[in-house]
Amino acid sequence: MKEVLETIPVWDALKEDTECPICSLMKKAEEDALKYYLGPAVMVPEIRVEINKKGYCNKHWQMLADLNKAQPLALSLDTYYEESKKLYKPKFEQIKNTSNPRKALKLFAQFEEAVQSREDGCLVCDYMKKRLDRYAATFAVLYKEDSDFRAALANSKGFCIHHTLDLVHAAKAELSGGDLASYLQLLANLLDNNLDRVQKDVWWMTQKYKSENKEKPWNGCEDAFKRGVDKLTGKGILS
Repeated sequence: MKEVLETIPVWDALKEDTECPICSLMKKAEEDALKYYLGPAVMVPEIRVEINKKGYCNKHWQMLADLNKAQPLALSLDTYYEESKKLYKPKFEQIKNTSNPRKALKLFAQFEEAVQSREDGCLVCDYMKKRLDRYAATFAVLYKEDSDFRAALANSKGFCIHHTLDLVHAAKAELSGGDLASYLQLLANLLDNNLDRVQKDVWWMTQKYKSENKEKPWNGCEDAFKRGVDKLTGKGILS
């Protein structure tokens, strides 16, 4: 196998007993990526070239700004703007110099294509994708090689919908035959059973707000609405 296994973080995430251990791993990967691109890396010429060329998706530009690391982000933005203007300014000049509305609309359409092309990529998402590939591969290999891991996984709360699919894609490269079949069955079983569990918790939350159930116990469903969203959408999902 070409990928380096991430056995320790995968085991640790599984032991957290969350709705999706990969969500936990990916949120940490996202935090690491944001810190990396606002750290000393921003002064490395090769990294700045990558930032100027690809930049970040809209979500991660906003997350970088929210960290309030003014100097490194300003440095990145300054040269990223310069690269962007090379694409945009010729269109602006053409639009400003025409009085034909149809031609202006056509030029704005070309500008829109340039914007979409410019925003097609994200260094933070790329960083996270590399981590995701290693994590998903590690789950498959540990399932095959470690009986304790298989038992822990079978008794877990499974994964969110999106990361279940990521695990399926990784399994095709790491497993075959009976191992692949039993792993896919387990993933389907975990998702099926735990979607039912979460929905049941959400349902009980709706019932708890009825006056006749006011004094009845929550049965651990106080956060069911949050867990319900997490199971459906996941956290740290790539753009």
